[in-house]
Amino acid sequence: MMFIKEECPLTVIGGMEQPQWNEVLERFPERDIYFTFEYIKSSLMLDAGEPLLFHFKSPYGEVAYPVVKRKIDNQQGLELYDITTPYGHGGPLVAAIEDREALLWEFRGYVEDYCRNHLIVSEFVRFHPLLKNHLGLERDMEIVTIGQAVEIPLQLEGDLFEAIPGKTRNMIRKAQNSGVEVRELDTDEFFTEFLDIYYSTMARNSATDYYYFEESYFREIFAKLNSNVHLFGAFLDGRMISASIIYTSERFMHYHLSGSLEAYRCYGANNLLLHHIAEWGREMGKTTFYLGGGYSYKEDGLFQFKKSFSKSAPLDYFIGKQVHLPGIYEMLSEEKGLTEDNGFFPLYRSKN
Repeated sequence: MMFIKEECPLTVIGGMEQPQWNEVLERFPERDIYFTFEYIKSSLMLDAGEPLLFHFKSPYGEVAYPVVKRKIDNQQGLELYDITTPYGHGGPLVAAIEDREALLWEFRGYVEDYCRNHLIVSEFVRFHPLLKNHLGLERDMEIVTIGQAVEIPLQLEGDLFEAIPGKTRNMIRKAQNSGVEVRELDTDEFFTEFLDIYYSTMARNSATDYYYFEESYFREIFAKLNSNVHLFGAFLDGRMISASIIYTSERFMHYHLSGSLEAYRCYGANNLLLHHIAEWGREMGKTTFYLGGGYSYKEDGLFQFKKSFSKSAPLDYFIGKQVHLPGIYEMLSEEKGLTEDNGFFPLYRSKN
């Protein structure tokens, strides 16, 4: 398929243009919190860079695609960059009028030109499992399935409790019979307690340093995301023993970060906590509670715990890879002594 580039239909919105950024998102009915400027701004504390929003309009429809542009250190002292999805999920929001495939093909042509002209070496995408927004991009970039994730449909007929597999229902009953109570919390009042629980959980699970998010990150998301971020806690005899941070948007809820005290795990507080949050989301009119997958999207104990809440088939989780400047990509990898693909992308950012 060929297209003629007369007047460029691609606009790139930067971080100083927050109102324009969110005005663009309002045009897309399937938008989610991960695409908002406020979310991406807070994510820069985990992966520093410059937020950009590609906005494309053509007779085929519109696309909005948020990324973080990162500088690449290199021995040659060249001004080089790459782009990546902020922590969480992303990829393009697509509003096709007729032909989605034609819209995306045209969009990708302009993005590739932009990247080559602005010394953007590579592009890494974490697609959104609920939106399935990798579809239509298969010929434009390398798309790989790296694992599975769990969703709880919230607006099905019948009781949510009865839709949970039997063993998990038993754990919920155990928590209720033990006197565990769940409630939404004031983030300022319970901030320190949550951090203590979260860090103790990371230590118990031998988490990498990356997941020991600094206190400033948590304060940033609570301040920036306002009514779209919620803290829930499970209590026994007045003590908080489990807690979760939940993100919400118009349709979706996301299980973001959580923790629990080791000494109280036998009470099933985590089970009751997630069920309570699901019931809360249903009452709020949300359609889906997205739990995510295991660590690095492996089918580990965390994944099995999440899967125990839903009879729905797990969702496939896709990533996308694109090298825009192959010669420079190879040079950067060789500078790090990496000449063979080790599965990490981009290779030049691999720590191995």
